[in-house]
Amino acid sequence: MKRIAIFSLLIVALGSGLAFGAMKGSADVVKASASPSAVSSPAGERVSFEIKLDIQERWHLYAHGDTNFIGVDVVPDEGFPLEDFQAEYPPGHEKEFFGDMVFMIEGKEVIKASALVPAEFAKGEHELNLQVTIQACDDKVCLAPAYLPVVVKLTVE
Repeated sequence: MKRIAIFSLLIVALGSGLAFGAMKGSADVVKASASPSAVSSPAGERVSFEIKLDIQERWHLYAHGDTNFIGVDVVPDEGFPLEDFQAEYPPGHEKEFFGDMVFMIEGKEVIKASALVPAEFAKGEHELNLQVTIQACDDKVCLAPAYLPVVVKLTVE
């Protein structure tokens, strides 16, 4: 009897682990990439690039600044070498979600970004690391939030 109980617990634990491993997260349905992936600029000037979001069909993200859910956000990594980082987010479209009016983005969207290359910045190649915070939802469920890494190669002339 004791062996049957232990065997039953083992099957339940194994089944739970497999189900957990099969669950999707937001990073499974949304991709983020820099465009262009490499930019160049003299020191002392602004450099601009875009972050392209590709959201799988049936899923959506909440627009930046949403007060009900986790809105899309771009954050430079700690140690980001440029100054005055700015991002212009897509406004999204208003839609009802579980009784709340929210702004959603779907499909392919673009975040425009720019930052100032410091005047004393060393010439050469540098890596700019950013993270895009997202939480994907469909009409029934929201997936776990994710932080998508985006890398831009900067050449300072």
